[in-house]
Amino acid sequence: MYDIDTSNVKKGIKFFLIFLFVGVFFLGILLAILIVNIINYKSLDSEVMSSHVEINTYEDSDGGTMYSPTYYYSIRGKEYKCSSQGSSSIMPSTKNGKVYFDSKNPTRCMTQYSRGSNKWILLFLLLPIAFIGVAVYNIIKVNKRIKLINDLNDTGKLVKNLPYRLESTGMAVNGVQIQRPVVDYTLPSGTTITLQGDPRHDRKVADADGMVDLIIDEANPNNYFIDFEINRLSGNLPTDYYTNNQTFQNNGNNNFMKQQNMNTNQQNINYQNTNMNNFNNVNQQSNQQYTNNNINNQNNGLF
Repeated sequence: MYDIDTSNVKKGIKFFLIFLFVGVFFLGILLAILIVNIINYKSLDSEVMSSHVEINTYEDSDGGTMYSPTYYYSIRGKEYKCSSQGSSSIMPSTKNGKVYFDSKNPTRCMTQYSRGSNKWILLFLLLPIAFIGVAVYNIIKVNKRIKLINDLNDTGKLVKNLPYRLESTGMAVNGVQIQRPVVDYTLPSGTTITLQGDPRHDRKVADADGMVDLIIDEANPNNYFIDFEINRLSGNLPTDYYTNNQTFQNNGNNNFMKQQNMNTNQQNINYQNTNMNNFNNVNQQSNQQYTNNNINNQNNGLF
C-alpha cells in the first residue's frame, strides 16, 4: 500500500466545475429569454404589416455599431411603433414586415425581426450546452482517473526519484499556464516509454529533491501516476529508488570514447613528433655530409 495524494487530480474537478457553472448560467439566461419571447408571442392574437421601418443605431462596449429596427403600424387609424428586442452588427432590412399585437392593447407587440431572433437564440443555446457537455465529460473522466490511481495500491510498482521535464497542458487559470511533469521510463522489456503526468492544477512544478516519484502497473503501463512525493506506508525499500543503469552505461560509453579520442590524439602527437625527429636527423646528416665535403675539397685544394 502506498501514500498516494490525489488532491491535485481532484482540483481538476473544480476546474471543470467552472465550465459547468458558466454553461448552466448562460443556458439559463438564453432559455429565460426564449421562454419569455414564446409566451409573449402566444399572447398576441393579431398581426398587421408595418407601414415603414426605421433603423436605430448605437455603439457597443467595443466601439462597434449595432442596429435594431423599429416597426411602425396603424390600428384603426392610429399609428403605433414597435421596437425590436435584440440587435445585430449587420444592418437589417428596411423592408416592411409583420407586427404581432394584442387586439385589446395594440401597444403590446412583437416585430417579425424579434420573432426571427428566437431562431438565433436556439442556435446560441449550443454554446452553453457544449460547455456543460465538456465539463460533465471531464468530471466523469477525472473521477475514473482517481479510481484507477487508487487501484495502483494493489498493482503498482513504486519508482522514486525519477528525472522529469515540464510540458504545457494548453490550459490556464488567471493567465497562469498549467503544466504537467513528463518522464521517460524503461520497462523490464527494455522498451522506453514517455509518461505524461496529470495537469498540476496546484501549480506545483518542483520540490526539494528536484525529482518525481512514479507508481506504474508494468503489466498495464497505461495506468500510472506521477507525483512529487509517493511513499510506501510501511517504509520505502532500497529497490524503490531509481537507478538509471542506461545512463551509467551511456556515461561509461562516453568516457570510453573520450579515452579513445585522447589515445588517438596522443598517437597523432607521437607520430608527428617521430616525423619531426626523423626530419631533424635527416637534416643533421645532410648538413654534416655537406660540411665534410667542403673540408675535403679545401684539403684537396691545398695539396
